Amino acid sequence: MRYQGVLVAAAVLVLTRQRLWRVLRPAGVEQSDFCDVLVDDSGDGVPDARTIVGRLAAAIRGELRFDLLDFPDVRPGGVMTRVRDDWPSGGMEILGEVCLSLPGVPMEEHVEAIEATKTRQQLRRRLRELDRVGLEVRLVSAAESEDAVARFLDLHRRQWADRSVNSDHLTERFRGHLTAVLRGSTEAGETAGFQIVLAEFSLKNKETLEVEHVASDLLIVGRSMVGAYLYSYLPSLRSRVDVSVALTRAAMALAAERGVPELSLLRGTEPNKYQLSPNQVQSVRILLADGVWGTVGLWAIRWRRSTSKAVKRLNTAVVRRVRRPAPRP
Repeated sequence: MRYQGVLVAAAVLVLTRQRLWRVLRPAGVEQSDFCDVLVDDSGDGVPDARTIVGRLAAAIRGELRFDLLDFPDVRPGGVMTRVRDDWPSGGMEILGEVCLSLPGVPMEEHVEAIEATKTRQQLRRRLRELDRVGLEVRLVSAAESEDAVARFLDLHRRQWADRSVNSDHLTERFRGHLTAVLRGSTEAGETAGFQIVLAEFSLKNKETLEVEHVASDLLIVGRSMVGAYLYSYLPSLRSRVDVSVALTRAAMALAAERGVPELSLLRGTEPNKYQLSPNQVQSVRILLADGVWGTVGLWAIRWRRSTSKAVKRLNTAVVRRVRRPAPRP
């Protein structure tokens, strides 16, 4: 959507058929940790964000034929929550994935604020180990994009050797896409408001003075969040330092440097993330109806969910009854 020739909002949607209903969903929803639409909220010569959101919602309803608008995993405060508030027809929310996040402050500051003494002491020790080995971190420049992506994917291949890996990450298509995105984003710089950066980690051999590339971390940097997207590291590095702490420390430092309030560890609640005492961020799935048939679709979803919950409760009760020991004679 444009205002006086300036792009102020965008929604990339795909129309699918689910049972009897036409459903609009964001493109790439299966691969995305978060789903949302884009709105220019800068106020720089454009209407206020609420006005733009209202016009975007009206454009979706007026120009597209569908029954349900389905956005899984919308972050708290996402633009789609404002679309939902202005939507004239019915809607519903379902709990989505949990993401873990850390504050956009230096890790040392975060560690000192952790209440659990044991956790705080363990993290202090790991930070001292990082300082002792002398792990260096730097951001890749636009001119280095192609070589840096090659190093990144080479480490990724070695990291996942003999294990199940996303085969798309090892293709030339992904390499080319990542190189182009990184180069373009790095050239645009911080002024774009959204940037992809690649951080490289290296160690210097104290005897030979040779510098070895040991890890890379691909980060998504926005105004409100730094997202830890994809990383790779030399397998032998795990025997020297806590790799997760090393990568997160650098990402938190970047967030603090750029004044971004949050580092998101994105979707997933792996155990290694919890060692940093993160906050839990609950995403929601937003479903909005268009027309009477769309409202019927919402009723059908509610009915299926309530029926599924009732069946689960019944199964649990039956299992408990079967497992209950027989009374003694």
